[in-house]
Amino acid sequence: MKIFPILFCFMISGCVVGNMDSTDYQYVRYAQTFQKPGAGGYTDNEQRKADLYSCGVPKNANLDDGSWNGGSARPEQTLQEIVARNEKISGCMKSKGYKVYGYDACGPLKAPTGLCPN
Repeated sequence: MKIFPILFCFMISGCVVGNMDSTDYQYVRYAQTFQKPGAGGYTDNEQRKADLYSCGVPKNANLDDGSWNGGSARPEQTLQEIVARNEKISGCMKSKGYKVYGYDACGPLKAPTGLCPN
């Protein structure tokens, strides 16, 4: 009977991961993954947006609120078309002198790496 309280404590505690919540999965905006080398991490936002639009990002895409990203798709698009468009945009931005970072390199908003501050 003495084992019951101990067993009960283990059952209600379950597995707990310390310091983990939903903010661990909130990342920087897509536009922030493109940074000019040597700009100290502070790339000109307006110029970057103009460059992204000229590289194929739809003109009606809002790059400021994070609702559009490289994987954003229209209902009629195939996965191959999305990948091709994303590669085209990345290649175009590289040709304009930008370094393209992945979301993992930028880090989550909760603990940014400092590579993609703006």
